This record gives sequence, C-alpha cells and structure tokens, in this order.
Amino acid sequence: MKRKKRDDDSENWSCKNDYPIEEVWNTYHYIAQAIVPRLKAFKALDKHGHAPGFSDINTWNKAIQKMIDAFELLMYYSMSSDKDEQRTIEEGLDLFRKHFLNLWD
Repeated sequence: MKRKKRDDDSENWSCKNDYPIEEVWNTYHYIAQAIVPRLKAFKALDKHGHAPGFSDINTWNKAIQKMIDAFELLMYYSMSSDKDEQRTIEEGLDLFRKHFLNLWD
C-alpha cells in the first residue's frame, strides 16, 4: 500500500493554526518574550501583599526580578551561555515554577 505524500507541515501551518510554526520551534523564546513585559508590569504594581515565604514586598520584588532576569536571558539564550547565565536562568525559572500561582494581586 502506498503512503500518501504528507503535506509539508511548515507550509500549511498558518492555515491550520493561529500562530506561526516558528513559535513552536522556539517555544521557550516565544514564552520568554511574552512573559517579560508582564512580569515587569506585575513587579511595578502597588501590590496588596507578597507570596508566602517572603518576609516583605521588597524580597518578593527581588524574586520577581530574578524571574525577569532569567526570562530576559532566555530571549537571547544560546547553548554556549556561560555558567553564571545558566545559574541565573535556573534560579529564575525555579522561582517562577515555585511561585507561579502567586503571580496575582
């Protein structure tokens, strides 16, 4: 039985989806671009409190800044990033994961 020739996914992608295929190939990059301005806006808010585990709003804002730093590095990430950058990314992503549900006011 002959297989039908498969359409080129990248050619037909935009007809089937609301976003370009490049956003799928580089999902981490797209998410980083989308989350950075939102985290910056959230940090700038006159928030009514802070996430559990933080002593005050200043320490909470410092943690949010670490998240921002991580996602900003991911916007320009390459596998050749140095160890300090990799550590910054890991720390910020860990904070983001741990406090994701606390990103509201």
